[in-house]
Amino acid sequence: MQTNYKGTVFFDLDGTLLNNQSQVENSVASAVRQLKENDYLPVICTGRAPIEIEAATSATGINTYVTLNGALVESQGKTIYSNDIKPDVIKNIMDMAHKNGDSLFMHAHTRNSLSAQTPFIKEFFHALKLEIPEIDPNFYKKDAIPMFVVITDDDGKKYQKEFPELQIYNTGYHSLDTVAKGVSKMSGIKHLLEELNMKDKPVYAFGDGANDIPMIEFADYGIAMANGIDEVKDIATYITTENVNGGIVNGLKHFNLI
Repeated sequence: MQTNYKGTVFFDLDGTLLNNQSQVENSVASAVRQLKENDYLPVICTGRAPIEIEAATSATGINTYVTLNGALVESQGKTIYSNDIKPDVIKNIMDMAHKNGDSLFMHAHTRNSLSAQTPFIKEFFHALKLEIPEIDPNFYKKDAIPMFVVITDDDGKKYQKEFPELQIYNTGYHSLDTVAKGVSKMSGIKHLLEELNMKDKPVYAFGDGANDIPMIEFADYGIAMANGIDEVKDIATYITTENVNGGIVNGLKHFNLI
């Protein structure tokens, strides 16, 4: 596994590396490939599952990922780290979700499933440009689940209060990304840097949303997208342009990475 890079550059996907059609624009794909040619390791760092990032990986050639908000870390086909949520916790929060008219979108390593059909399902999957998966409330009994999404119009506070052993990120699209307590994009990045022996190399990170805050805070150079939330912009080293207005390319050029 190659580790002789000058540094690492972490990219959130939605609202960051991807455009508003959930695709990688040609200029962005070229910039990421140039970044790697310049001996920087590009890494996808996302709340999405590995099976949901093909549009980004095929366009950019990126083969190192921190997915499921840090709960699953892979590089060049090797799983470096995984933190799975306990089945009894999933059952309990699923019971609460169903009573509230909500659903769980459960992510295993290579497949996913919904726990119930609810009003926001169609809108949620349309926004992410994803196919609606099968409904199987017993899915968590068959596969290890590093992350699930509560699909709801709730802000997540009541779920967080009821389940302090979980970390819940309100990421929009009627979604609450849920992982084990202590798991974040930052923790996933730390596991990757440790494995690649790159803790002493500079870290750059691009993001726009609430689940990017730990990553932006941790990075030596945190880059906020102009379309991002104020909380990300407030802690960023640099604010680049919007994701659909050359934000990635401009940010990389600002730090002389390409």
